Amino acid sequence: MRARTALIAAIVVIVVVAAAAFMLAGRGGGGATTATTSPTQTSPAASPGGGQGGKEITLNVGLLVDTSGPTSGVGRPYAMGAEAAFKYFNEKGVYTSDGVRVKLNYIKRDYGYNPTRAQQYYKEFRDQYHVVAIVGWGTADTEQLSSQTAKDKILYISASYSAKLVKQPYNFFPAPDYSTQACAAVTWMAGKKPGATLVLLYDHTVAYSKSPIPAIKAIAEKLGLKVYDVNLPLKASDADAENAIQQAAQYKPDFIWCGNTISSCSRAAKAMAKYGLDAVMVADVWGFDERFPKLTGVPEKIAGKAAGVSPWLWPEGRENQPGYRELYEAAKMLDAKVDLHFMQGFMNVWLLVKAIERTDSKTLMEKKGEALKNALESSCNGDPIKLGDITPEMRYCPGNHLPFKSSYIVVWDGKDFKFEGPITPEGVDCVKVTIEAEK
Repeated sequence: MRARTALIAAIVVIVVVAAAAFMLAGRGGGGATTATTSPTQTSPAASPGGGQGGKEITLNVGLLVDTSGPTSGVGRPYAMGAEAAFKYFNEKGVYTSDGVRVKLNYIKRDYGYNPTRAQQYYKEFRDQYHVVAIVGWGTADTEQLSSQTAKDKILYISASYSAKLVKQPYNFFPAPDYSTQACAAVTWMAGKKPGATLVLLYDHTVAYSKSPIPAIKAIAEKLGLKVYDVNLPLKASDADAENAIQQAAQYKPDFIWCGNTISSCSRAAKAMAKYGLDAVMVADVWGFDERFPKLTGVPEKIAGKAAGVSPWLWPEGRENQPGYRELYEAAKMLDAKVDLHFMQGFMNVWLLVKAIERTDSKTLMEKKGEALKNALESSCNGDPIKLGDITPEMRYCPGNHLPFKSSYIVVWDGKDFKFEGPITPEGVDCVKVTIEAEK
């Protein structure tokens, strides 16, 4: 009896072990678990068929955002777009050029638009998480970190399009720089009214607001426009905006450039309507979006008098176009609203994905951020980069990361937004003017 019991127990053990072995062998890549790895290792993928025998690389990426500070009005949708992109591309699958799957593990930090805090988080990203790339935000902090990212060889894709970043080896963005965008706006103004008077409204103490001013003045002089400066705080109240518009009115402007974010620019447009200032305001890419007319509170009074710069056609109504389609699919994952700034966050992560797709796994593991930088720069003389129909063909060359130069002017006509362009400024190197102004 004892012998029979022992025999049955042995048979059960053999069956269990055989079943376990069969299950393990059935997993793609031959691995039993999925481990989070460092950027220099590979692990078995969780799902079968993922490239080279199911191998998977996990890359740590920093996500630096402002969701609580003075630019959070545009920073929140940007952050949401970036997070949606990480989720979308992780689920869709990101693969190196030799077919190894890459998982993107992002570490999000809200720095409240405080450059000192941004530097602290940068050190955390680098030293604790060993990130190979950062998807970042503001101008002052991105400019301050640019030399350090180059030293550390960390790819940095920012929401700041400062011209000073165009020459930095590890800084990228899928847009013309602020100065080139602003020069397109001035070109548009000069075409509408030769010899016009232009007042520049911007915060005279904020790096982002000041960034394109030298280029604006240079191209305005070339095109024969008269230019005047008026200070408008980035955190302007209604009273601040009204004071700035009253100052601007003294110059009898035909056009006003607003170089702040949407909160203060919309307040300024509201003040223009209140005082009956007969001028057209053109705001920068962070100062004008789908919400602008409603934010002014007087959408009918600013018809034909409010406009903004955008390097891309906005997403509304383009759900079925390549690029925009992926954008809307990602938004559904987080039940998020798609708008211009959500799109900007999504695009920055997508540019990182494009870099990964142009890199083989061995080079990526060995050179990390440097491999990603070289991958984007391969577009200089090789195949250009496109984010669906959102961007034109983009080329990043060593020493010149200006991917294209054209921008649209988006005009509110009282019922809808009308896109004019694209416009490419000519006759002035707007990047060069901006950089030399700081010397």
